[in-house]
Amino acid sequence: LSNNSKILDLGCKKGFIMKDFKRLLPKCEIWGVEDHKYPIDNAEIEVKDKIILSNYFNIPFGNQYFDFVIGFSSIYKYNLYDVIRTIAEINRVSKKAFFTVAAYSNEKERRIFDEWTLLGTTLLHKKEWLELFKSLKYKGDYYFTTAKSLNLY
Repeated sequence: LSNNSKILDLGCKKGFIMKDFKRLLPKCEIWGVEDHKYPIDNAEIEVKDKIILSNYFNIPFGNQYFDFVIGFSSIYKYNLYDVIRTIAEINRVSKKAFFTVAAYSNEKERRIFDEWTLLGTTLLHKKEWLELFKSLKYKGDYYFTTAKSLNLY
């Protein structure tokens, strides 16, 4: 990434990561998409006017507009149908992308994560996520958020 980069934070909450990108790359073009009004109303003043209220599967920018799209702990709160639509939309608007998803490797991890999460809706086995990425031709990076990575056991 450089000062000429166009960056999107998908599920940006109050814009903290957006603000960090602006500190590191002051001339970059940074946008955020959030699907709830409250975090936008209470967003960081430096980036508040760059946050758009929208579903993550309806990003109002052209094809390949962004050099980088990041989605940290956001997309897996949607149901599977909308997760599929969101990943397809990330593919459409980004040149490179990274997001995190809720995953498990065994039933113990699935049960613990499922009991812990308040908002996580789409929790898949790691192999299922990989199959989904392949079927959607997602070539970006990802991180599996698991019960173990959250130190829940």
